[in-house]
Amino acid sequence: MRRIGWLLLGLVLGSGLTTALLLPWEGESNPDLDLAWSEFMQGLDRAKGHLTDPKKFPAPPTDRNLAEGHRYLLGHLNRMIEDEMRADPRFPEFFRSMDMLRKWTAENPDALYLKAPIDGMKYYEVRGRAANSAAWRDSRRDIGGPQAPRMVSFATITSVPGDTGDLLEMGNCRNQTLDHMTAFDIEPDESGEFTLMIGPERPPAYKGYFLQSRKLTDCRRAGTSEVRVATLLSVREIFSNWAAEQPLELEIRRLDAVGATRPPVDSAFMAGKLRKIASDLPNQVAFWQQVQELALEVNRDLNFDGKRAMPINGINPPAPPFTAAGVAGAGQLYAGGQFDFGPDEALLITVTAPREPHYIGLQLSNLWFEGPDQQNYTSSLNGHQLPPASDGSRYFIIAHRDPGVAGWVDTTGLERGTHAMRFIFREEVSDDLLPQLQTRVVPLAELARHLPADTPRVSPEERTGQIAVRQAHIKRRWRAY
Repeated sequence: MRRIGWLLLGLVLGSGLTTALLLPWEGESNPDLDLAWSEFMQGLDRAKGHLTDPKKFPAPPTDRNLAEGHRYLLGHLNRMIEDEMRADPRFPEFFRSMDMLRKWTAENPDALYLKAPIDGMKYYEVRGRAANSAAWRDSRRDIGGPQAPRMVSFATITSVPGDTGDLLEMGNCRNQTLDHMTAFDIEPDESGEFTLMIGPERPPAYKGYFLQSRKLTDCRRAGTSEVRVATLLSVREIFSNWAAEQPLELEIRRLDAVGATRPPVDSAFMAGKLRKIASDLPNQVAFWQQVQELALEVNRDLNFDGKRAMPINGINPPAPPFTAAGVAGAGQLYAGGQFDFGPDEALLITVTAPREPHYIGLQLSNLWFEGPDQQNYTSSLNGHQLPPASDGSRYFIIAHRDPGVAGWVDTTGLERGTHAMRFIFREEVSDDLLPQLQTRVVPLAELARHLPADTPRVSPEERTGQIAVRQAHIKRRWRAY
């Protein structure tokens, strides 16, 4: 197919004036690339349609839900464009899988999520540098100066959930963690440095930190076993003391490709990437709405057993996530529910932990399964930001307006949404040592009756100071420049 266009030429004349001439030119178009672009635009339209199609379980079409839904879609698109254009297992880099725009899967606002593409049959080296990592060894909270993240985990995974658009993928173990390592397993040297090797099997002479990227795995739900190969290295850095904890310095390289050059892109490459985004984008939007509707029963009692998987104004006891066979955080326990109360009420969650967790955090999510703005609101709290009260319990107060006391988790105006708690322990704990969780909806005017008498008051100026710490940390965490 020949295409006629116009070429703009600037001719510099002896007088110093510039004359612009339009000259016709003929060029070849690329039918496959043109078709792929058309399919890409159709994929965007399908994804946008999922935001309002009742068959895709969208959030109610309020002004805020529609606005956040469109932003949510663009966040997925932003993530996918970077991943498809830059992610190459021969030339690996770390990419943000979530950040202040790319919010999905009810992400933890205390966490920095990174992924690097890998070929599970090749060998990679990760070099890291951490600030003071003493808390990795003893869980102390009284360490001064710059600190490492409260928790770090590395995991080799086969894929991320959602690209099929079908919740049934959770039953066939398409998404699996093959191997993982946490900060509890790592002891940096005196300069804070550590090295981690990744490969299909540990080299006989190698004695350092190692993650396996090829492994025989069981899929209990399907009753099958097979050898799986990782395609991604997943990294989670979880922060508790936002004023002091610093992100890791990380780099990754494939050992048989150091110094190699990456070929330029061609039309076949671009057409394939456009088609993949066109498929994955609407599938991701549909998948996570299915998770909320069918797995978590956010909108209805699906199996008519008289209760919700995510109870309204309640909370489940701590347990591994239902995606534990996939890419859920290694070693984390979760508890969750929904919030739905009036403007002058609060949902009070009391947490009594016989054994203090290494990490504890409470986070909210909107009905697109993305967290509200944790940079400019106290829309989440963790164990450092909310220490135990004088009676040994923690009191989290989810409310639409500031009650003027410690423990407030701001809904940011969301009338309805979900909440989740995450717990990490240094070692496995028995059921009798797990945190005990209680919830109740109370009038804000009567809140003080349900809190210890010495619960700290928080002035508007002090609340502004808390937000200032959050703003500074988020910029540092995501290196927003």
